[in-house]
Amino acid sequence: MGVAGVGKTMFGKALAGFLDLKFIDVPELVEMRGLHTGYDEKSKAYLVDLRRLSAAAGSELRMGGVLASVYAFKPRGIKVSCAIVLRMRPTALLSILRARGYSDEKIRENVSAELIDQPLVEAIQRFGRRRVIQLDATGGDLELLARRAAEVIRSRGIVGLKQLDQEIDWIAELERSGELDGLLKFLESGEAR
Repeated sequence: MGVAGVGKTMFGKALAGFLDLKFIDVPELVEMRGLHTGYDEKSKAYLVDLRRLSAAAGSELRMGGVLASVYAFKPRGIKVSCAIVLRMRPTALLSILRARGYSDEKIRENVSAELIDQPLVEAIQRFGRRRVIQLDATGGDLELLARRAAEVIRSRGIVGLKQLDQEIDWIAELERSGELDGLLKFLESGEAR
């Protein structure tokens, strides 16, 4: 899990490959199977039907797998062993989303969610703290990060992933680096930093 731009697809594909598991990218599944109720032109995103998505993902993952999603949802009939929430320093995320051509509105939405830990909170609410770990993907090699996670899973099982769990406090970090005020100004008004 994680907001747009943190590397969910790249990390998920690599992790699935290292573990010889099926990989499912939720946006791809939604589009391929028509698991939406429409398309929002303003946000340039499908309006996902989470009930249908849950059923489709559940049928795809019967034999296990890795799922990349912005949504904290439980695939129907599947026991979620672990939710890995990829995190990224909000200022780095802002740069990535700008480079991808996201609108300022979408950038503010995603960077704000990252800043206030929204994906982490949603994962904990859905799956419980014991099954959620967070990994900092800022400027990192996502394939290497996935390889480390796969090695831990192979040697210690899913419970071993807790050793990789990181405590992340973007607000404190950005305050220490002097970047918080500029970022908040952008988030509040949309002005360039």
